[in-house]
Amino acid sequence: MGTMICTKDAVEATELVLESYEYEEGILLHNVPAYECPVCGEFIFTEAQVDEMEQKTDMMKSEMLAFERKVTVSGRSLVINIPEDLVRHMNIAKGQKVRIMPAGKRKFVVEAPDS
Repeated sequence: MGTMICTKDAVEATELVLESYEYEEGILLHNVPAYECPVCGEFIFTEAQVDEMEQKTDMMKSEMLAFERKVTVSGRSLVINIPEDLVRHMNIAKGQKVRIMPAGKRKFVVEAPDS
Protein backbone atom coordinates (compact mmCIF):
# COMPACT_ATOMS: atom_id res chain seq x y z
CA MET A 1 0.00 0.00 0.00
CA GLY A 2 2.92 2.39 0.53
CA THR A 3 4.15 4.57 3.38
CA MET A 4 1.91 6.68 5.59
CA ILE A 5 3.02 9.14 8.27
CA CYS A 6 0.86 10.01 11.28
CA THR A 7 0.53 13.81 11.17
CA LYS A 8 -0.14 13.94 14.91
CA ASP A 9 3.01 12.04 16.00
CA ALA A 10 5.20 12.38 12.88
CA VAL A 11 5.98 8.64 12.82
CA GLU A 12 5.50 6.03 10.14
CA ALA A 13 2.21 4.17 10.49
CA THR A 14 1.99 0.39 10.28
CA GLU A 15 0.13 -1.17 7.37
CA LEU A 16 -2.63 -3.62 8.35
CA VAL A 17 -6.05 -4.99 7.40
CA LEU A 18 -8.84 -4.38 9.88
CA GLU A 19 -11.05 -7.45 10.34
CA SER A 20 -14.02 -5.11 10.81
CA TYR A 21 -14.42 -1.33 10.83
CA GLU A 22 -17.47 0.87 11.38
CA TYR A 23 -16.92 3.69 8.85
CA GLU A 24 -20.48 4.93 9.37
CA GLU A 25 -22.47 4.23 12.52
CA GLY A 26 -24.34 0.94 12.32
CA ILE A 27 -22.67 -0.27 9.11
CA LEU A 28 -19.81 -2.71 9.60
CA LEU A 29 -17.22 -3.17 6.84
CA HIS A 30 -14.91 -6.20 6.76
CA ASN A 31 -11.26 -6.64 5.72
CA VAL A 32 -10.54 -2.92 5.46
CA PRO A 33 -6.96 -1.94 4.51
CA ALA A 34 -5.61 0.81 6.78
CA TYR A 35 -2.60 2.22 8.58
CA GLU A 36 -2.23 2.44 12.36
CA CYS A 37 -0.05 4.89 14.22
CA PRO A 38 2.19 2.94 16.65
CA VAL A 39 2.18 5.90 19.07
CA CYS A 40 -1.44 7.12 19.30
CA GLY A 41 -3.13 4.01 17.88
CA GLU A 42 -5.33 6.00 15.48
CA PHE A 43 -6.21 4.52 12.10
CA ILE A 44 -5.17 6.42 8.99
CA PHE A 45 -6.67 5.93 5.52
CA THR A 46 -5.63 7.04 2.07
CA GLU A 47 -8.07 8.98 -0.10
CA ALA A 48 -8.62 5.87 -2.23
CA GLN A 49 -9.38 3.79 0.88
CA VAL A 50 -11.92 6.38 2.08
CA ASP A 51 -13.57 6.45 -1.37
CA GLU A 52 -13.86 2.65 -1.32
CA MET A 53 -15.34 2.67 2.21
CA GLU A 54 -17.89 5.31 1.15
CA GLN A 55 -18.90 3.27 -1.91
CA LYS A 56 -19.27 0.06 0.12
CA THR A 57 -21.22 1.88 2.84
CA ASP A 58 -23.58 3.49 0.31
CA MET A 59 -24.17 0.12 -1.36
CA MET A 60 -24.89 -1.57 1.98
CA LYS A 61 -27.28 1.22 3.02
CA SER A 62 -29.22 0.95 -0.22
CA GLU A 63 -29.54 -2.81 0.23
CA MET A 64 -30.50 -2.51 3.92
CA LEU A 65 -33.12 0.14 3.29
CA ALA A 66 -34.62 -1.22 0.07
CA PHE A 67 -38.27 -2.17 0.35
CA GLU A 68 -41.36 -3.07 -1.67
CA ARG A 69 -44.74 -1.48 -1.10
CA LYS A 70 -48.10 -1.74 -2.79
CA VAL A 71 -49.38 1.50 -4.30
CA THR A 72 -52.73 2.45 -2.75
CA VAL A 73 -55.24 5.24 -3.41
CA SER A 74 -56.24 8.22 -1.29
CA GLY A 75 -58.83 10.37 -3.02
CA ARG A 76 -57.50 10.93 -6.54
CA SER A 77 -53.85 10.44 -5.54
CA LEU A 78 -51.66 7.36 -5.42
CA VAL A 79 -49.99 6.68 -2.07
CA ILE A 80 -46.85 4.74 -1.08
CA ASN A 81 -46.19 4.16 2.63
CA ILE A 82 -42.62 4.71 3.79
CA PRO A 83 -41.30 2.12 6.29
CA GLU A 84 -40.24 3.28 9.76
CA ASP A 85 -36.55 2.33 9.26
CA LEU A 86 -36.32 4.56 6.19
CA VAL A 87 -38.19 7.39 7.93
CA ARG A 88 -35.66 7.28 10.80
CA HIS A 89 -32.71 7.03 8.41
CA MET A 90 -33.86 10.06 6.41
CA ASN A 91 -35.02 11.93 9.53
CA ILE A 92 -38.49 12.58 8.10
CA ALA A 93 -41.33 13.73 10.37
CA LYS A 94 -45.10 13.71 9.94
CA GLY A 95 -46.22 16.92 8.24
CA GLN A 96 -42.74 17.66 6.86
CA LYS A 97 -42.51 18.52 3.17
CA VAL A 98 -40.30 16.37 0.95
CA ARG A 99 -39.32 16.91 -2.67
CA ILE A 100 -40.15 14.17 -5.20
CA MET A 101 -38.36 14.26 -8.56
CA PRO A 102 -38.44 11.89 -11.53
CA ALA A 103 -35.18 10.05 -12.20
CA GLY A 104 -36.08 8.51 -15.54
CA LYS A 105 -39.21 6.74 -16.74
CA ARG A 106 -39.29 4.12 -13.96
CA LYS A 107 -37.67 5.84 -10.96
CA PHE A 108 -38.12 8.83 -8.71
CA VAL A 109 -36.08 10.39 -5.92
CA VAL A 110 -37.45 11.53 -2.58
CA GLU A 111 -35.36 14.27 -0.99
CA ALA A 112 -35.82 15.39 2.60
CA PRO A 113 -34.62 18.93 3.39
CA ASP A 114 -31.67 19.37 5.73
CA SER A 115 -32.71 19.61 9.36
